[in-house]
Amino acid sequence: MSALPMAAAIPIVICTDSPLETLVELWMKAKGEEDAANGRRLEIEQRITALLPPPEEGSVTHKLDNGFKLTLTGKLGYRCEDARALAEACAGWPANMVPIKTEVKLDETGAKWLRANEPEAWATVARFVTVKPAKTAVKVAV
Repeated sequence: MSALPMAAAIPIVICTDSPLETLVELWMKAKGEEDAANGRRLEIEQRITALLPPPEEGSVTHKLDNGFKLTLTGKLGYRCEDARALAEACAGWPANMVPIKTEVKLDETGAKWLRANEPEAWATVARFVTVKPAKTAVKVAV
């Protein structure tokens, strides 16, 4: 049994001649409510961090009088526009000091192409690749 409360069922009231149109209208309403709630949450987070500034990096937990624990986590993002120049600047350094890593990962576009166009080649590599349906995207435009 889940400790989380179950989401209330969305009442579906048929307000048009088409059940699909009704569902699209409900989707648009729910999406608007979701966007509004997200905006309110972000505003509240800004107000919280104005009262309790987060650390530059790392987490800090505050125990509140009402029993809640509030954890604020700060993080810095690191980007490098020219990895070759960075590698050249680090030339001769011990490997454990060079802030560069090489990642070997699946080329999804290439895998899709192989699966669709080269079945024999795909058969060779398919055992190493998991293919499963992703969440279907729904977009409504007026």
